[in-house]
Amino acid sequence: MPLRLLLGILCCLPVFSPAHAQGQPDTVGDFIQKKKVIVDTSKAELCFADDHQCHPVLIGTATPKGTFGLTLNSTDKPGYGGEVIGFKQEGDFLFALHRVWNLIPSERRNERIASPVVSDRIMTNGCINVSDAVYEKLRRYFVLEVI
Repeated sequence: MPLRLLLGILCCLPVFSPAHAQGQPDTVGDFIQKKKVIVDTSKAELCFADDHQCHPVLIGTATPKGTFGLTLNSTDKPGYGGEVIGFKQEGDFLFALHRVWNLIPSERRNERIASPVVSDRIMTNGCINVSDAVYEKLRRYFVLEVI
């Protein structure tokens, strides 16, 4: 192919560039950040960043603070419904978001999560207990921030 013809073809080809190079947001990163939940330990409350709905949770004084990725983990331990959403591993202990654990009735966890008194909801070993409905919604989220 003559050089002159090749240059003519190259001059007329449109230039394509990635969307983020044209000032567009990074859609994957934005989507992940929108799928974030925030647990405020001073309120024992979990809020979804995308729809701003907030729900009471059970937490513990050992619940770690920071920003964490969420991972779905299967478990055969009783009381967890077959899975938990892990957010931090320390040795053999996995800090996790999970359904309210009710295997010790005297702890009255279902009553305590419904209490308007924050101190009633601070009682776990560090995991974050949520209602069944909140747990099902959490399965579609990627980031946890504990403040």
